[in-house]
Amino acid sequence: MKKRIGSLLLILALCFTLLPTAAFAAETMDTWDGTADTSWYDENETKFHLKTAKQLAGMAKLINDDRANFKDKTIYLENDLDLGGHEWISIGDGANTAGGSFQGVFDGQSHVVYNLYSHEGLKSESKDNNNNLYRNGLFGSIYNATVKNLGIENADIVIPMKDESTYGKGILVDWMTDSTINNCYTTGSITGGSYIEKYIGGIAGFLNGNNSISQCYSTAAITGNYAGEYYAEQEGGLEPLDCWDSLGGIVGASYTGQVTISDCWFGGEIVVNSIQAPVGGIIGFGKGVSMVNCLVATKGIDNDGLGNTCWLGYVIDTDAKNCFWPADDRYGSNVSNEENGNSAGTATNDFNSDDVLTGLNTNAAEGIEWVAGIKHPTFAWDDNNILADYTAVNEAIAAAEKFDKTLYSNYADVEAAINAVDRTKSKAEQAEVDAMAQAIEKAINALVRKSSGGDDSDPTYAIEVGKDIRNGTVTANRRYAERGDTVTITVTPDKGYTLETLTVTDKNGKEVKLTEKNGKYTFTTVSYTHLTLPTKR
Repeated sequence: MKKRIGSLLLILALCFTLLPTAAFAAETMDTWDGTADTSWYDENETKFHLKTAKQLAGMAKLINDDRANFKDKTIYLENDLDLGGHEWISIGDGANTAGGSFQGVFDGQSHVVYNLYSHEGLKSESKDNNNNLYRNGLFGSIYNATVKNLGIENADIVIPMKDESTYGKGILVDWMTDSTINNCYTTGSITGGSYIEKYIGGIAGFLNGNNSISQCYSTAAITGNYAGEYYAEQEGGLEPLDCWDSLGGIVGASYTGQVTISDCWFGGEIVVNSIQAPVGGIIGFGKGVSMVNCLVATKGIDNDGLGNTCWLGYVIDTDAKNCFWPADDRYGSNVSNEENGNSAGTATNDFNSDDVLTGLNTNAAEGIEWVAGIKHPTFAWDDNNILADYTAVNEAIAAAEKFDKTLYSNYADVEAAINAVDRTKSKAEQAEVDAMAQAIEKAINALVRKSSGGDDSDPTYAIEVGKDIRNGTVTANRRYAERGDTVTITVTPDKGYTLETLTVTDKNGKEVKLTEKNGKYTFTTVSYTHLTLPTKR
């Protein structure tokens, strides 16, 4: 007779009480329909809470129509937003002046803006907010402002080939004057046009005046461009060497003030495609720039053939220290440090070494914590680049390895589930990792013994603890049990919570006897396949 591995499922909906009561916020996503809503704005208020993409687009319209600048005001983003499928009109259309710029504080509260899309550029010279007026980033222009705690994922920005504007093009901010950006990141791509001085950056395009960027990263693909046929069509023409880009993983360029870029990293790629272009993993071209405790964790950085690429940045009259970059002699670290014989930091072939992580934490600014990441160190809040928790996968594999596979006719299904495990997933992909563990456990539960001629009818039950437990933890003392085995459940409420009652029933609603001693609950397995543990008040 065949013997099947059964399933003893502990679905725990335990009743915990808390004094005082706590609230739990659910993650939500709002998808943009392409319209702008300004009805939320009241000029007498100083704090605003944006919940929809329409409201964010309304913020752009208010600034671009010169109806508001949000000076001394704070904007809070309350939800993740999806901008996919609609041309974005940047927030602010100014440059190095207060006019047409965001001047307040924008706090993303760790939310993410997905699918930022900008391809059309200038449509007309009229300021009617139906065109981008040479702006492409989420923010077109910020002045005396702060942008923080915000992620942009899967950006798709293409600067039109006949965009005759110059200077800043960035995924988060195009033009930044006397402002601060911290705790932000970008992914996706930004591709330059064909005109001069595009100054393209993964976070910000051009920095004017005194600025600070800290605890930010980008994994974007940054591409400069040049179309010689376009210049030949222009009246008077342009000499080829007048046509150049400046490409940086974090910042395109800055040379008009004092700038600090600290505790930042770049892990994307930079493709030049330009006649000439200063290029750097942190900043393209810079003067008066301080780079501190930064990491360039990619070798995918191109050059223009004229020697204008440096791992950190083509920067002069500047200072770089405590930084890390690839041990690749194609490029130097930066211009100023090497001319002065000073060290900008360390070139390395192993970004996951203890020395790199220790060095970053030793020199990190106050309140910034670097942790081990999938390919290199990153910030403690960066779920996208920190390895997921594989504990459940490892436990499932360990359980599978305890079986003698020669005794089961379908053990190959277990091996297939184990071989399908992908160990490169991030914390943001934890659900996928949990599904891998469940796939292994499901294959174990479905095992069928080869016939031995005897009575093998008693099943072995796989014991699983429910995943949706809040305000406490629940553990079982064993992963598998046969009929008559004793299973012990340990319930540990979080601080401030208490367990009121606990009832065990089988799939038919029949109560199973529980024995409690010193906070532990035991029961004896019988021939049912599912258990629920609901609670009663």
